[in-house]
Amino acid sequence: MSVTSSPAGVASAAPAPARVDLARTWLLRSPLAADGETAADVLVLDLEDGLPAARKAEGRGRARRAAETAPVWLRISAAGTPDGEADLALGRALGERLAGVVLAMCAGPADVAHVAASLPAGVPIVAMIESAAALLSAPAIAAHPATRRLAFGTGDFRRDTGMAADRIALSWPRAQLVVASAAAGIAGPIDGPCGAVEQARDAAEHAAAMGFTGTLALRDAAIAGAHDGFTPAPVEVDAARALLTAVPDAPVDGSYAPALARARALVARAEALARL
Repeated sequence: MSVTSSPAGVASAAPAPARVDLARTWLLRSPLAADGETAADVLVLDLEDGLPAARKAEGRGRARRAAETAPVWLRISAAGTPDGEADLALGRALGERLAGVVLAMCAGPADVAHVAASLPAGVPIVAMIESAAALLSAPAIAAHPATRRLAFGTGDFRRDTGMAADRIALSWPRAQLVVASAAAGIAGPIDGPCGAVEQARDAAEHAAAMGFTGTLALRDAAIAGAHDGFTPAPVEVDAARALLTAVPDAPVDGSYAPALARARALVARAEALARL
């Protein structure tokens, strides 16, 4: 999707509320960075890791000016910290110009409740799971009414747990986030930054196979590959439609109804993504 340039030279873009659940790519960009087009489904102005400590106030000012052109998504610092409270104050000031927030270092449902109570009613919250304790609280975090998606902060999670950047090692925490999201009835989680640009599609395909439906990204060049990995392939859609239109000419086993349900979900997602 295209973005607009703000008076401060910061690109800003946000999806309509219904797209929060469909968005595949969430590009984190510092408010201090030069503006520019992005193909990402959501552009998030990063007030946490995207700003050095000495330039936090400047970054918030630029984010405020960016919101004059279009509603903005913000990644905000941990709830209850001085930077987190300053970020929430900015969110309140933006009002309807705040499209949503990505909450860094969410520790539990109380953090979601605090953020939701501190912002205009109905602002969608993406809660980042970045520690062992947060992972154990993921079902409660996902179940909070203000939580629209979970996101996996792989870097900080690995730092906290000592896990390697290895798919087998991270398969259990990824599965926990998928299960927590499904149990809460929210969209599949958002994976950690997709890494090297040339590996973006492969990383997205792996995450999609795990049950994730999106990814964070740090570089716009990774967006195309990530989109491909999270978008059902035409051959998959054709096969699903064929299954849905076929009339069984023999008894079916217990896998038939689940297969139909998966086919309906895949076709519905493909059609919804085509409208983005």
